[in-house]
Amino acid sequence: MEISKTGWWMIGGAGLGVIGIGVFVTLSRKRIKQQALQSTTTASIGTGVQVTTGNVGTTKQEPNWNSPFDMNYLTDVQKWVAPKSIQVLDDASAKKLAKIIKDAKGTFNDDEEAIKDVFGKKLRDKTQIASLSKAFYQLYNKDMWQHLNSFLSQSEMKEYVSNYVQRLPNYQS
Repeated sequence: MEISKTGWWMIGGAGLGVIGIGVFVTLSRKRIKQQALQSTTTASIGTGVQVTTGNVGTTKQEPNWNSPFDMNYLTDVQKWVAPKSIQVLDDASAKKLAKIIKDAKGTFNDDEEAIKDVFGKKLRDKTQIASLSKAFYQLYNKDMWQHLNSFLSQSEMKEYVSNYVQRLPNYQS
């Protein structure tokens, strides 16, 4: 009985499949042994005398000065300038301004002057914008920037919000 070409190809393919599975199993067992060896080595190192190296310097990460609408901006700036303190917008004022911004969106007519008044006159630095953004989120469970974008056009966002925000200092000590 003679085996056809197709039969030989099937036998060869099956043989290669068995070899491939064997190589995979062998390599995965080897990797598992190495991981087990490393974990036992690490465990035995930690049982000796512990030594501290004294004061180790930590690096401060500079805040993203261009994102004052981020609720974490304020804490990032506080970490950056520590141990100095900075002026912050108190919660009551922040919630009052958040209500003004929320109420500026009208059904038929929006109160752009209220937005201009908040960003142009009431806020003194970018940390206050972050405080306001946080208060807005806590009160209305919505991002303040998205709220402003929902009723102000791009040119109005630039005129009443962005132009004023860019002029503000990052923080005040």
